Amino acid sequence: MKLIIGLLALVATTSVFAADSSSGCGMGYEVAPKQSLVSSSTRAIVNATFSNSIAMTLGTSGCAKHSIVKNDAKGIHFAEANMNQLAVEMARGNGEFVASFASVYGCNNSEAFGSMVQSNYESVLPSANTTGVELYNNVKAQIRNNAALSASCSLI
Repeated sequence: MKLIIGLLALVATTSVFAADSSSGCGMGYEVAPKQSLVSSSTRAIVNATFSNSIAMTLGTSGCAKHSIVKNDAKGIHFAEANMNQLAVEMARGNGEFVASFASVYGCNNSEAFGSMVQSNYESVLPSANTTGVELYNNVKAQIRNNAALSASCSLI
């Protein structure tokens, strides 16, 4: 009886997230793919029970479609495609590519972003062999460490 009450409570609390499209991946989505209150609750329970967060994060369980994964992919692609120009402009702290890179993170203050990457240049680009993925992740980490930017960059 306690198990049934516990499951009902879990379903009731997770049904708040029924309109959230972020539950559209993972093992739970394979079990209950429909967009309904019951399906969303079932997905949440299955994903929590079988804890497949690594597969969900890496995109191997259908999560590559998730908006968070897509945003990272766009940012990584931008960093890889514009690595040389970004390196030059980040050293200066401003420029068209730096402003565009700021918008990749949803930062509305490209001047503050430019200043941050300039002052943390050695951390965001530690070597000439730094990859686009590393650059993207290093900048993301610096934004998270900067109170003003982490509050103003919507995709962090």
